Amino acid sequence: MVDMKSAEDTQIDFTPDALEAAGALHPSYDPGYVYPTDPVVARSLEHWQDLKLGVIIHWGIYTTIGQAGSWSLQRGHLGDFTDPPREFEGSDAEYHRWYYDQRHRFSAEDFDATQWADLCATAGMKYAVVTTKHHDGFALYDTAYSNLKVTAEDVLPGRDLYREMVDAFREAGLETGVYFSKADWARPEYWDLARPIADRFHNYSIEEDPERWERFINFSHGQIEELLKNYGPMNVLWLDAGWVRAPEEDFHIDAVARLARRIQPGILVVDREVHGEHENYRTPEQELPDRRLDYPWESCITWTKSWCSTRKDEPCKPTSEIVANLLRICARGGNYLVGFGPDATGALSVHVQSGLRELGAYMATHGAGIYGTRSLANPPDIEQLEGVAHEWFMVRKPARGSDGGTAPKVSAHVKASVHVEDGDRLFLYGVPQGGVCSPARLRVTGTYRDAINLGGGTARVSVYAAPSGMASSRTLAGSGIPYTTIDIAPGTDETDMGYVIELLR
Repeated sequence: MVDMKSAEDTQIDFTPDALEAAGALHPSYDPGYVYPTDPVVARSLEHWQDLKLGVIIHWGIYTTIGQAGSWSLQRGHLGDFTDPPREFEGSDAEYHRWYYDQRHRFSAEDFDATQWADLCATAGMKYAVVTTKHHDGFALYDTAYSNLKVTAEDVLPGRDLYREMVDAFREAGLETGVYFSKADWARPEYWDLARPIADRFHNYSIEEDPERWERFINFSHGQIEELLKNYGPMNVLWLDAGWVRAPEEDFHIDAVARLARRIQPGILVVDREVHGEHENYRTPEQELPDRRLDYPWESCITWTKSWCSTRKDEPCKPTSEIVANLLRICARGGNYLVGFGPDATGALSVHVQSGLRELGAYMATHGAGIYGTRSLANPPDIEQLEGVAHEWFMVRKPARGSDGGTAPKVSAHVKASVHVEDGDRLFLYGVPQGGVCSPARLRVTGTYRDAINLGGGTARVSVYAAPSGMASSRTLAGSGIPYTTIDIAPGTDETDMGYVIELLR
């Protein structure tokens, strides 16, 4: 039964944390999207755009104090997620020490990487971006550069959790990526605890002490190098903490990109919110753009309220909302990176687990019209004539190249995939009100000889023929523009949370 929990979730506030207020999402000057000139990277980007649906998983010692990130360490005190837990009493300096002591309570006793990977694979997710370390600097992998890590003797798991995750995800058929925070509030080369700390930025003069900053750069680049050398193939280096950027905090991003591609040629580099050549795709966070974007992008939006769970029965948004987001994002040219994470023990919310299974049932029947698609710069007019209102979109699925990948029709540097080409397949998306499809009659400009409802079951799809019987289109009065009338109805399958209709020309 799909979405049984949605009714109980209607009163739950899923408003995301105000990361913009914390300065986490403040972008740099925008010179416009820069397409990659390296043909290997361009092919990787084209392939990544085929994947459409991924998962981002946050996890760290912050879950032991019921928080979904390490933002309470920064000194802005903007409320909620940036403040220490209510039960803590003490100064900022005392909180800093107390926070890092929580690593001794980080147990991961219920963690099962294979379960996570199998659930995500079942859900139809094609890639996973997993935190290696958040802004607090606690590493979920066996770094050689710090003892603030999950494999340290004084941390309970005592094993490499990141390796377990990426190995399990690859075994389940997903591609994997590296989430890495450029900030590190545990490093004396970033935060000097002998000086006042006022916010999230470094707290000393880099101009007066350039050697200290250079040590930080060497440390950070060393960690990136070991992740890309020691943990298998990665499709993306996903760099967070966008405020760490030139000129204030020069991370030497050109050197990072060269390092990454020397080790893994073709890897995508996403220097989040730092617009330019090292942001191979853009990542609007907790946001669904309201229009088509003509560059590669990915919406990262949480399934639960925040990036992690605080308990095993953490509520989550209805699966129908995930499906609606997915269809809108794909129609507007993006990928969907769904965010969730475990609680302190390593257990995923039971509601997230249920939702992943529901999403998998939907993708099993509808995924053929979602994976590998591209948005249309000039979609046809779609007018609903009868039935409860749905939101309608059309996408194209390019013909496949001989290597099994999407065959670009024009250069990737000239805004590819915007026109319908011979051999392309066309898919109509319908996003219903309330998360359940209902019968509808549409008028779509263009001539289509048939239509197939990927929802299956008893779905009834018919295309009205012109009176002569010679064509399947009529002409809009006085305009000379042909159109097709389509009657659509859902099947009995309760996974029909959004229409995906193939239109045959």
